[in-house]
Amino acid sequence: MKSGAALYALLTGLALAACNRSAGGQLPADLSLTAVASTLAAATVQSPTPRFPSLTPPPSATPIRSPTATATATHTPGPSPSATPLPLPPGDPRTGLNLSAPDYRDGFENDLTWVGPSFEGAMNEVEDGRLHAVDRLADGYIWWSTTSPDLEGGNVLAEVTAVIEGCAGKDGYGLAVRVSGYGYNSGYALEFSCDGHYRVRKFLSGAVGILTDWTASPAIRPGPNSVNRLGLLADSSSLYVVANGQVIGQVEDFDLYSGNYGLYANAEETTNVSVFFDDFHLWYVVR
Repeated sequence: MKSGAALYALLTGLALAACNRSAGGQLPADLSLTAVASTLAAATVQSPTPRFPSLTPPPSATPIRSPTATATATHTPGPSPSATPLPLPPGDPRTGLNLSAPDYRDGFENDLTWVGPSFEGAMNEVEDGRLHAVDRLADGYIWWSTTSPDLEGGNVLAEVTAVIEGCAGKDGYGLAVRVSGYGYNSGYALEFSCDGHYRVRKFLSGAVGILTDWTASPAIRPGPNSVNRLGLLADSSSLYVVANGQVIGQVEDFDLYSGNYGLYANAEETTNVSVFFDDFHLWYVVR
């Protein structure tokens, strides 16, 4: 783990390069804050017919890389691996993971792990043991906070608890995995909406593709001030959606196999959508 000024300088640089995504159109005027030089064009990706669940990864499965960060107050090791695994239904894609013992936990005790843009269009800051994300403009852009490179991984289950404040319709918040590329402009993103829907999108060098369009789920608590736990399991080419402990969807994609993590608020209908994130957990999937 880097110390003091060196770490601050690294994180400041990462924050200035923090990724922005577009659903189409031109980038905001304050492009210089992001170090992203090109216009992000929309692209539609044809979603395959879901196969849910499947426990057999294809032969192209990419090995994961274990985290290199030393455990600190922010990087807290999970419970003892000997903890009794929670029972899972037959065929659950999380089979083999001890959900009571994550490999990595982050309680957002300080701001040395998550870096991301804070400017007039969005805010991503650690406050009182939570990551506070605000999307100020309902303009189709998202601005996610990403982890430092220490947490890079490929086959993983990532979970985080989110509380959204005032919202309507498709205003929402998201969790991204396999975040990579210039300005962190690639990754798979799971998003929950204020009205109780979810979707899965792919960002590939800035181009936006829909893998699963907005889908209602009774497992997602709707409304302002709702509390939900998002989970995204990436196992080779399979992506599984988890809402409050239930696996509710699955999609296949073959473009991205490793990277970091992202958290964001997304204003679709309301300005200043505010979301608080807490209790980020991570499991490494080894089949």
